[in-house]
Amino acid sequence: MRSASGRCAWVALLASGAALAVDFEAPPAEPPAAILSAAQRAGENFEVEDPVRSDGLMHRYVVVSRYGTFDGYGRAGLEARLREVAALAELQKTNEAGVVVGAVGESVAGGVRALIGVATHPIATVSGVPRGVSQLFEGYAAQTKELGEQASSVAGRTPATTGKGAGVVLLSDARRYAARYFGVNASERRWFGRLGVDPYTDNEPLRRAVHRYARVDATTQLGLKFASLPCLPYAGTAQRAMDAIYSEHPAVLRARRRAVLSGYGLTPDEINAFDNALLLNPTHQQILETAAKRLAGVEGRAELFRHATTLVSEQEVEAFVRSAVLLAEVHGRAPLARIVAGLRLPAARSVAGGVVVASAFDAVSWTSDVDRYERAARQALGEDAAGAQLWLAEPPSARAADELRARGWRVQTLSAAAASE
Repeated sequence: MRSASGRCAWVALLASGAALAVDFEAPPAEPPAAILSAAQRAGENFEVEDPVRSDGLMHRYVVVSRYGTFDGYGRAGLEARLREVAALAELQKTNEAGVVVGAVGESVAGGVRALIGVATHPIATVSGVPRGVSQLFEGYAAQTKELGEQASSVAGRTPATTGKGAGVVLLSDARRYAARYFGVNASERRWFGRLGVDPYTDNEPLRRAVHRYARVDATTQLGLKFASLPCLPYAGTAQRAMDAIYSEHPAVLRARRRAVLSGYGLTPDEINAFDNALLLNPTHQQILETAAKRLAGVEGRAELFRHATTLVSEQEVEAFVRSAVLLAEVHGRAPLARIVAGLRLPAARSVAGGVVVASAFDAVSWTSDVDRYERAARQALGEDAAGAQLWLAEPPSARAADELRARGWRVQTLSAAAASE
């Protein structure tokens, strides 16, 4: 039998272990009403699943609609999905409603609530930060070779960078890229433009509906009204990029972009790598180019495009592109001098001094993963980490804000900056 002192020591040890176990936050599962407006939570044709989960960096939304169930990574991802559902609803209201029904593959007459619980969820559980996103916090130089090999594996090939083999690989990449993205014709792009959604979306019901509608009745005029939809994130940059996407074939945009990227200092091989990166659809490429142009006067913009070619997951691409746009927004408020190459997240040295890191995450909690990411980011920045500004899309949790500030970060959010103007 344990002595009284032994039992006390055991209890103290258990208490210490319990304290360590709760040292980090668990990303909250929140009701939609706590974080979304009424118009974003539900409508005639959709409902956001309750609860909304987070991976410690981003909210992971599930939109259950009459037309299918779609995931949205972060607030920007949700807003894109809501626009797509509204576009499908608008098409359904026209004389060719059968086009949408046929594209979806089932009747759209039933109520949305009947679909809740029986839909196949794209995010059944949130088990952690998506593959690739965590690497955004690591040092770029040390990761380039490894990530390039991973990206090559995703594309289904073995890297070859010199000689005849390199030419074969580049040609194969270009063909693969063209096969995936160049099939959206001018008529379809015009329809996507009138609907206000991305022509290169992975929303298959919408893609099929627009394809069939453009073929069946290219002359029909729709009275499209999207005033009640949420604005596109960072609307100025996104809208300029989308105007080009709707009006120009991606091959034309690519040819025009080559001179711009060459002017930033990218080599022909680097430009080819960017042009043919399968995870970077034409919209991603155009938004990144538009963001770089908004960083006028900032040296080292080529780094943004070099980093982009190493991305290895769709969520990582979304996070990186949104972060680059956020960096351009910061530049519009406080001028930046040059891009910092040490970190794979978009970062730059400010004209006023110090480093600005842009990370368009909207639900940062102080998890063990986030603690590890913060340490990796500080290590990658080295001496530049002292007093660095960390810009986020939305405020972090109170605990995360305290921890970040205690480690020397000056935490800023675009929403807070806009509110103070």
